[in-house]
Amino acid sequence: MLVFKSLVKLAAIAGVAGAIAISPIFTPKAEALTEDQALGRLSRIPVFTITDEKGIPLIASVQRDPNAKPDDSQIFLFFLGSNEAQMMLSQVKKSSPEIGKKAQITAAPLNKVYELIRQNKDKKSFFEIVPSQSNLEAARKILVEQGVAGDKIPNLPVFFLVSSDKKEPIILSNDKNRNGVVDQDEVQSLPFFFDRSDIQTFLDEQAKIQPDIVKKTKVEVTSLLLVVENMISKDNKPNPASDIFLFVPSRSSQEFIVKSGNQATTPAKATPASEAKPTPKKK
Repeated sequence: MLVFKSLVKLAAIAGVAGAIAISPIFTPKAEALTEDQALGRLSRIPVFTITDEKGIPLIASVQRDPNAKPDDSQIFLFFLGSNEAQMMLSQVKKSSPEIGKKAQITAAPLNKVYELIRQNKDKKSFFEIVPSQSNLEAARKILVEQGVAGDKIPNLPVFFLVSSDKKEPIILSNDKNRNGVVDQDEVQSLPFFFDRSDIQTFLDEQAKIQPDIVKKTKVEVTSLLLVVENMISKDNKPNPASDIFLFVPSRSSQEFIVKSGNQATTPAKATPASEAKPTPKKK
């Protein structure tokens, strides 16, 4: 049985990544995380891109202001949702049949995509990580109900649990000691879900075991970028909270990878020859 325990104090829900502190009683041994170590936590999260048969990402051509000067900018799209990747693949096949014949969906670990973005020094190349539309709408619904302006919705939302009475993020324990409380020697985690439906499934399962606690639990949302930023060492000072951060990949994405036999790999370097013209509208 998993045990819910509110241990993390939140000063402002919307700014969770900048205002986290752990109760001293349960503070694990903290070690400063480098940027590489923090991003390594994202290695379990798959993203999808459209590549040629060699695994080279296709370059998307984006519709811009018709009055703007034409340029040679290149944009590489990576999708958090497999459905959006499949829609893009269909668009490539329709818009560029010759390229589409060899185009495929390739999965890559999110941390490797972050590295590509970080290492990119070409101002004419742009990388965009696209969230699933359903999760973007779920994030919008949560925040709009709290009075947050629509333009403040995070581009890369992640979902987590809070106690509805104390407004504190909830930490989970595996309760190996079977005493119904979170002990210091037990595995603790503060999970951030990439899919709103997955966190709801988790709550539904726990409601059968701990209905009273689940009734006092609700789903909140924050920005993935803020969470990652909070994990990275500043002035070599460790952030103990980051030791228990856990990123939960989308179940549908995992199922897509298993079904398609598409193992996550680092995308090969793109070349101009891999250009396609799917012309997705940039919002």
